Formats: sequence, C-alpha cells, structure tokens
Amino acid sequence: MNQDDLYVYNLPGKVTNSLELLYFDSKTLENIKVEDSASPNPQKKPTTESHDIDYYKSDLYRYNLKRQLNDLPPVTEDEFDKLLEEESIESLSGSDDDDNDDSEEDKLQSLMQKLEVNASINGDDEESTVSYLNTKSPFILFKSPLVPADKAVGVYKAVFLPAQLNEPIQTLEKFPKTGQSALFMIGGGHFAGAIVSHVKKNTRGNAPSTKESLQEQAVDIIVSKTFHRYTTRRKQGGSQSASDNARGKANSAGSSIRRYNEQALIQEVRELLQEWKHHLDECTSIYIRANGASNRKILVGYEGAPIENKDDRLRSFPFTTKRATTHELKRAWVELMHLHVVDLPKVIKKKQKDSTPERSTTPKVTKSPEEIKHEQLATEVVGLLKRQKAPKLISFIKQNSIDVDTFKLDNTHTPTLLHYAATNGLGHMVQVLLVNLKASPTVVNAAGRTPAEIADSEARKVFQIVRHKLGEGHCDWDAARVGPPKSKEEIEEADKAKNEQVKLEKQKLIQDELAKKTEMELKKPKFSSNGVLAAHKPDDLSGLSEQQKMRLMREQRARAAEARLKAMQK
Repeated sequence: MNQDDLYVYNLPGKVTNSLELLYFDSKTLENIKVEDSASPNPQKKPTTESHDIDYYKSDLYRYNLKRQLNDLPPVTEDEFDKLLEEESIESLSGSDDDDNDDSEEDKLQSLMQKLEVNASINGDDEESTVSYLNTKSPFILFKSPLVPADKAVGVYKAVFLPAQLNEPIQTLEKFPKTGQSALFMIGGGHFAGAIVSHVKKNTRGNAPSTKESLQEQAVDIIVSKTFHRYTTRRKQGGSQSASDNARGKANSAGSSIRRYNEQALIQEVRELLQEWKHHLDECTSIYIRANGASNRKILVGYEGAPIENKDDRLRSFPFTTKRATTHELKRAWVELMHLHVVDLPKVIKKKQKDSTPERSTTPKVTKSPEEIKHEQLATEVVGLLKRQKAPKLISFIKQNSIDVDTFKLDNTHTPTLLHYAATNGLGHMVQVLLVNLKASPTVVNAAGRTPAEIADSEARKVFQIVRHKLGEGHCDWDAARVGPPKSKEEIEEADKAKNEQVKLEKQKLIQDELAKKTEMELKKPKFSSNGVLAAHKPDDLSGLSEQQKMRLMREQRARAAEARLKAMQK
C-alpha cells in the first residue's frame, strides 16, 4: 500500500472496503471468527443495527462465544431455549423479576461451568472475553487482502472517541475530511503545542529532507508555540517543587531560579491555552503528553481551564515521545494518524488439565547433613581468618576436631586454610597455622602450587621466618617452595637496606635531572613581551646577590626534577 493511502482522514475506498475486524480471546489472543458464532442460525440473524446491538448483548451470543472458546460448535436459538428449560431458567438477562436475579445468575454460571468440564480446559476463575479490543497493544487490528496473511492492519485506538470504538470500520469510512486537532507536550521545562489541520499540505515537488519525511512535511500546522524554562537540574531530573516536597525547600540560587521558572512556565502555558480557546473549541481530538500529575495539571483541569478532565476528546499519545518540540509534534501526528502493517499477536496456548501436578525435569539437589555441617564450619573458619582472630581460630579448630591439612574449602585455587591465608596476605594467620596448628606447607592446590607459591611478598617473608624458627627438620621446605630461612631481624635489615637503596637511586635520579640543565639553556636569550631582547637576568631575581640567585635557581630545578620523578613513578 502507498503511504499516502494510509492517512486515516483520507482513506481511499479500496482500503476501507478491504478491512475486516479481527476478534481475539482475552486470555489466549487466539483469532476468533465472530461471524460464525454470532449467527448460529442464519434464518434468525438480525438485520437491523438496533437488533444487532440487542443480539450481541443476549445470552445466546455469550453462550456461543463460550462454546467456541471450548472448541464446541454453536447452538441454535431453539437448542439454547431447551438448555434453559433444563436449567429451569425462564430468562437469563432480560427478566423483570428482581427477586430471581441472584438465582438466575447462579443458573447461568452453572451452565457455563458445564462447558468447561466437558471441554476439559484449564479452569480459571476469570472468564475470558472475545473482542476486537483484546489485542494487548495500542492498535485495533484488521484483516485485509492488501497485506500478507501473517500481518494485520493496525489503527491506534487513541484515534477514536469512546463512542466511535463500537464501530471502528464505519468510523474510518465516515471520518470528516476537514477538521482540526490539538497536540500538547510538556516535561522537563519544555513545552510544545500545536493546532493541526486534518487536511494535509500539498508536498508535490518537495525535495527529500534528512530532518523531515514527506509525511511530516505534509502536516499543516495552523498555529504552534514552544516554551522552555530552566526548571530541572542537569542530569538530575524532577521538578524543583517535587524536590522541595521531598527534601525540604532549598535556599540556593539555582533552586530559586528553577522555582521562579516553574511558575513562569505555568503562567505562559495557561495564557496560551486561553488564547487558543477558540481553536480548542473546534478541535475534534486533543492529545497530550504530560510527565507526571503536576505537569498534567498545568494543561488540564485547573480552575477556568479550556480543557476539562472529563472531556471525551482528551487522549494521551499511545507511544513514547521525545523532547517537546514542534518537530516532535509533527512526528507524533504522522505516527498516530496513519495505518500500520503489524504482526498478528502470538497465540498463548491453553494448558490442559492434568490430574497429577507437573514435576520438574531437573532433579532437586539435596545435601547431606555432613555437607551442610561442612559448609557451616568453612564459613565460620574463613570469617575468623579474615578478621585475624588467632585465639578464637585455634579454639574453634580444636573444639571441632578440624584437620587443617585435609579440611577443604570450596575453592580449587585455595583449597586449604594455609592457601587461603597466604593468597590473601594474612601473614599473622600464616604463622599461626604453621606454628600453632602445625599446618603442612607442602599441600598443593588443583594447579599443583603450594601456599608459599601463591602468597604475596609479605606472606612469603613469614614463611621464611617460620622456616628459620622451626628448623630444617620440621618438613621439606624446598618441596614447599619456601625461600631460604631468615630471622625476623634479618628480614627487617634487608627491608631497611632495600629502602636505603631506593632512596639513593632516587637522589641519583634527581642529580641526573639537575645535570640536564646545560650551559646553553642557561645562556639562552630571553625576550620581553614586546619582542625586544631582554636582559639575561630574570626580572624576579633583581635585587638578589649572585650567590642567592644561584641557590634559588638550584632549588627551582630540584623541585622540578622531583615533580618529574613522582610523575614517572606513578
């Protein structure tokens, strides 16, 4: 179909004549052919519009719909009357005897429930309904030979007035070619409003544009206006008044500006609506997008508002819109007022009743009491290790008779307590495990690595200290990949010597940086701001002796060198 043939206010006859309403079940979204079930007896099919309305409200119509949902053929009016006699019901929906309303309703429910039992369907308390509005989308869907079989023609429900929803096809055929509608968007301090004519502009000869499509160029805006006020903090969201209500009134300059701008925006918008009142009175539809109740009150329902809350013409945009601008109003109008080719809803399959409850295909993993106890012990032990509670850890290990070499944690990288303490840098707990709890440093993990191999630098030093303390005969320290034995004093002296070496290297680097200041750089000519060759001496060193100047320049170069070294180390 041509895009120009999809405008709802100017649909050609070939399009409207090809449309056929699609009815759907509210539960399964199954496409239901209402014509068959609505007219079980062709000889008694209503012929007038008034009779159609009465027929579709009758119990026969409801009963046949229910039968079709249960995959049963429809019944005739005579058959339905016979069923009613069997249920001792004289009239299901049109009785004038108010005393029998409750009993008649019970009989009707009983008749409906029999269908569910006979059809063996999944019994839900909520009764399904069949309607062309049950699309679970903002569209009313039509079948048409102009689109593929797996597609449907969709029209936004918001296009129709509430009374027009009863006869969507007839409404599309009788839509007036002329008229106008109002569009308003407000949010985040942005407002855009427009009165749009239903007659499109002639765009023949217009060049294609990257900013606007030909359909958007054809939108005839009678009058439009946009406002913008700074009312929300950048990337913060929410109005200032909402922030005041939630956190209390702020006293900053920005909050005062936003508070003033909110009131100014409200006044400007309402003055505009009053100015456009004669346009609004002639509009057949009014579409608004207002973020939040406070923004909606700016447009609708305030004292003396041209638009009342209960106005039947008032509707919302059934899709997401962007920032309020005139271009966005055009885009929304084009989206709203054109037919769309959409996919048919996916049918939700009905579940069959089963006498036995469904069983999960995946077996439920049950843990033995021993596994549960082991997990509890592991959690407690790891917590004591992390907090480095040595006395409590020793007591807990002995009370629960835990073997520190065979007790495994749920981790292949750190299976033992010694592995865990070493890899997490818990040096004190490494010493407690080796000395007090006699943990073996030769146990390996899944990768074949000992605790000393996966330990950090500080923990490795603890292993060396313990090796010196316990002696070579305690275990095979070489197999445990522990470094040569060293006392605590030797470790401290080595660390001190290393720190001194680092300090000397740093000083040497500073001296090397100072030496880079060559004689040519010191003798480099300097120019004043007007381009004239200036004196060799800096202006800021005037009044100092030569010795003071040299000392000051050395200090400046030293500070610069230290700054460069710090940057290099980072």
